[in-house]
Amino acid sequence: MSSDLWTNYQSAAETLAESVASDSAALSRILPANLPTDETERARAAVTYVSRRAYRRPLSTEEIDSHVLLFEEGAIHFPELDPFDAGVRVLIEALLQSPHFVYRIETGISQDGTTVELSDFEIASRLSYMIWNTMPDDALLDEAERGGLDTPDEIAAQAARLLDDPRGQAMVERFHSQLLNWNLYGGMSKDPVEFPLYYSGIGDDMYEEARLFVEHVVLEEDGNLAELLTASYTFANDGLASVYGFEGGFDASFSRASFDPIDQPQRGGLLTQLGFLASHGGLTGSVHRGVFINHRILCTELPPPPDALPPIPADDGMTMTSRERIEMHTGPGTCGASCHGSFINPVGFAFESFDALGQYRIEENGLPIDSAAAFEFLDGLAEFDGAAELNQAMSERIETHDCYTKHWVEYALGRDTAGSDLDLIQSLGDRSLEGLSIKELIVELVKSEVFRSRNAEGA
Repeated sequence: MSSDLWTNYQSAAETLAESVASDSAALSRILPANLPTDETERARAAVTYVSRRAYRRPLSTEEIDSHVLLFEEGAIHFPELDPFDAGVRVLIEALLQSPHFVYRIETGISQDGTTVELSDFEIASRLSYMIWNTMPDDALLDEAERGGLDTPDEIAAQAARLLDDPRGQAMVERFHSQLLNWNLYGGMSKDPVEFPLYYSGIGDDMYEEARLFVEHVVLEEDGNLAELLTASYTFANDGLASVYGFEGGFDASFSRASFDPIDQPQRGGLLTQLGFLASHGGLTGSVHRGVFINHRILCTELPPPPDALPPIPADDGMTMTSRERIEMHTGPGTCGASCHGSFINPVGFAFESFDALGQYRIEENGLPIDSAAAFEFLDGLAEFDGAAELNQAMSERIETHDCYTKHWVEYALGRDTAGSDLDLIQSLGDRSLEGLSIKELIVELVKSEVFRSRNAEGA
């Protein structure tokens, strides 16, 4: 930790402590009810209660004694305050600067070779910060204190409770927003002359479409990854409905809308929603779409692009589709043939039926769209014509499910995955391929030994 960062922590702790100690309503929110009247016992009760929440665990007797001594010095430092309020102020300053507050410390309770088994309180913190992005609530701390997180099933029960909370729902949104780069949607800008259906605020509407869709599939329908990738419906308001070509019945609010298999044959799932397509649009849209899907959906290890990439060939008076120009640049006989030709281009070309705003099209520059390609999956070459067929193919491949599971493991543990995580990833990936719901996947993940322990070296 740098000295500047430490100074900032110290300043923040002092400011917050002063604010709370001078506000009776704030004090009442952090202190236990029915405090003892005896001054020493009152201080001890305050220390025990507040520090348990700050450190996400109960303090040892020695720790409580030392914090009580500090509490009793409050009147010396802040004589203008009531002695008890002054003690609370010093206590808060100390707690907020402690490494036990700033970090999630995992000392564990036992070590077996290279693995350290976590305590109930450490598991409670892992669970809460993963699902709620904040400290455990009193109910979870109480479960930990009574030994109620000793078994995988007990952990699963608490995970299900946290997921049913609005903060759990926010986590599902946050995970998919990070995975699929929904942050790109808000700042999106298109030429309204080229795209007459573009309007100010469309990026925010695209984000809301994706959010409502994921919330519906994961939390309301208890759906799985295959549905995320292939569902034949979305959520739209009047603005997005115009871009999609939906007819009638739409206003400023969002409602579920189904894709017509005849008029909209290439639609279905997250990757044909307007936000993904528009944020990876333009002349090189197929390249960006292909790279993104290889990285985030299939976990393909692509080499970094070479330095000083030449630009896509100019039109030079010839009428060409974007696909033809990209193939001239990266196809057979070019320096990018191996990576682009095998991995990036086939996946990206499947989305050629969508322009830079995500509108469906059957021709470009007066030429017919070609969205047919083939990709080498682990179980062999798969041919497809268009995004819908590619999405269906990916939903049926183990690498897609392993990749999605890998992202969840990284999210849950807050680190890159390691070789020791492979068995868990493959096991959950297999079950996801068989139809395991996303909520069940999350619960099974937190039940695992990988979640309930850490590497003895802290790696």
